[in-house]
Amino acid sequence: MKKNSMTLLGAAILASWIFYVVNNPGSFTASILSLQEKTFITQQWRDIAYKTDNGYVDIFMAETLETPASIDFTVSFDKDTVIIDPNSLSGQWTRTRSNPDENSIIIQSIPGETVDKSQSIVLLPFTGDITDILLSESVAKMNNGDEKNLSIWSLNELTSHSK
Repeated sequence: MKKNSMTLLGAAILASWIFYVVNNPGSFTASILSLQEKTFITQQWRDIAYKTDNGYVDIFMAETLETPASIDFTVSFDKDTVIIDPNSLSGQWTRTRSNPDENSIIIQSIPGETVDKSQSIVLLPFTGDITDILLSESVAKMNNGDEKNLSIWSLNELTSHSK
């Protein structure tokens, strides 16, 4: 009887976990740069790259970028064709957000010393046309207090050709 009870309890816990994963796939989403994309970012001398694919804006740091104290990303979008979900914002390290107007969102990311630059540092879920959402500005606050406007590159064309 005790063995059957433990088996039933284990099955219930496993079923609950599977139900959670199926209903919350965004919790297990991570985007990784391909070797081709990493090389392309370096060749183009960019600090930040992003792609809008599978309902996410994925933002990446270049391997050559010195890890700043924080980065403010401005994502602009057409409010009539794109719906963003800032409450499901995820990625590496600490993130905060604000909406200065109805067509943009500012995301502040505070990367840590051990940031993995091969993975996206910010994932912003959205629905709508990928041509109507873009990373329009990126400003780094360096550890010495200086601010630096970061150069941005879209990986959308590169990604669509590599599929």
